[in-house]
Amino acid sequence: MIIREFSEKDIDEITILMEKLCRLKGQEFDEIRWRKSIENRMKKDSNLKIIVAFDKVSEQVLGMGHFFIRDTEYGYRIGVVSNIIVKEQKRREGIGETIMRHGIDYLKGCHIKSIRLALKNSLDDAAKKLFIKLGFEESFKVFEMKI
Repeated sequence: MIIREFSEKDIDEITILMEKLCRLKGQEFDEIRWRKSIENRMKKDSNLKIIVAFDKVSEQVLGMGHFFIRDTEYGYRIGVVSNIIVKEQKRREGIGETIMRHGIDYLKGCHIKSIRLALKNSLDDAAKKLFIKLGFEESFKVFEMKI
């Protein structure tokens, strides 16, 4: 397995992963919008890094994570982690942790104040345990009303 930055040839595989992630989160997935969004962000947003775990033998993407910088209203920059997912049959093999460690290293090199991620309550406890193992702490809760 190698960890590398996303390339355009990965778009089909990460689209499948993103669709699965949306399903897990109970969100709708619009493939056309997703593809346009990722293409535009990759062209315009130099602070976005999509990291993939790639299996050289099967030549398939095993997992991915999005890591980017956001300017806050308080005048400092934070790192943001999103869309972390590993193929179901490859979970619990350390792939997610490896992706996260590479993403954290990238964000630390961007001179940020902190790194944030949001975790849905309904997602698996293994994800929460991984984030705590990596040094994340729960800092606030978000309440949402669906309309």
